[in-house]
Amino acid sequence: MNRTLLTLLALGALVGCRSLDRFDTSGDDSYCGDIVAASFVRDTRYPPSMRMMLELDMTNLATVPGHVTTDDASCGGAPLFHDAKLRAMREVLNDPLSLMRFGDGQQHNILAWADSSCAGPVLAVVSLMKNDDVEVRLLRPTSEAEARENRASGFALFQLTRRSGGCL
Repeated sequence: MNRTLLTLLALGALVGCRSLDRFDTSGDDSYCGDIVAASFVRDTRYPPSMRMMLELDMTNLATVPGHVTTDDASCGGAPLFHDAKLRAMREVLNDPLSLMRFGDGQQHNILAWADSSCAGPVLAVVSLMKNDDVEVRLLRPTSEAEARENRASGFALFQLTRRSGGCL
């Protein structure tokens, strides 16, 4: 079989019976939610009341599957993310990483880079859940000084639900 056909078959197997198209937020829909406040899922570099808005474009799953915006002012008065493109890693679509599980309920994961307003690139793990919600995990690297001081690694978790008309 040729490589394109194998890729399409693998993607079909990943998706299973339920299509990922239902996560698309065309129109005025978006996924909205708060940062999880528990200290074990939120680095102190993230504000405790931070909110996120995520727009997903499932037709561009392998390239730019969406945009992310936050409502904080942690970048000198600007939000950490302002309509930041999610830049997907095409190779991960066909890798077991896209099927990682952090508990029950995940259908598919998108690994993408998002450029923050002040902190450089951040790895976003976007988990599409079987209940139609979305979880976003952000991972930021620590500086050498932070690592020497054994400070937090820059991890945050957001739980998002679909809403119409925006959310920030």
